[in-house]
Amino acid sequence: MTLTERIERLDNFFIGLLVGLLFPAILFFFYWLFFHQGLAFPGRFVRFLMSGYLLSNVIKLCGLGNLLVFYFGLQYKIDKFSKGVIASVFLYLGLILYVSYVFEPEII
Repeated sequence: MTLTERIERLDNFFIGLLVGLLFPAILFFFYWLFFHQGLAFPGRFVRFLMSGYLLSNVIKLCGLGNLLVFYFGLQYKIDKFSKGVIASVFLYLGLILYVSYVFEPEII
């Protein structure tokens, strides 16, 4: 199987959605690993971010990683995959709004 055939197999909305949801979660893990590995993951780390009103900002930072995934989809012209990534960005937007208005209302 050639590289183009493998990339064409990725041209699926649900694969793009899954990659778009998992990639920021992996970046969230790496953020913890590089900057706050002294805190227990995920419980204590998330409480630490919530107490400092940083959770929504870290989620935004990790969501920016989807730009790389989206660029990959554009580069190889796999449009259905890119649509799935865009859908995952809207789901992350909903998560950011929820966290901002429920857990960090004093800032707004």
